[in-house]
Amino acid sequence: MAAAATAMETEEQAKLRFQVELEFVQCLANPNYLNFLAQRGYFRDRTFVNYFKYLLYWKEPEYAKYL
Repeated sequence: MAAAATAMETEEQAKLRFQVELEFVQCLANPNYLNFLAQRGYFRDRTFVNYFKYLLYWKEPEYAKYL
């Protein structure tokens, strides 16, 4: 049971993840940053592309209001 408890995200960790993901999504509005990512091949990295798919939750009104 202790292992399951440590695997859970704490409220503080959830807040930090929210802030980091919000900052990252806001950076994606910058064409220079997108160019930087493209030049370094990030868009060919399956893990990175999957992370983009995960971030689609920012399209929902309850999250989009923070952008």
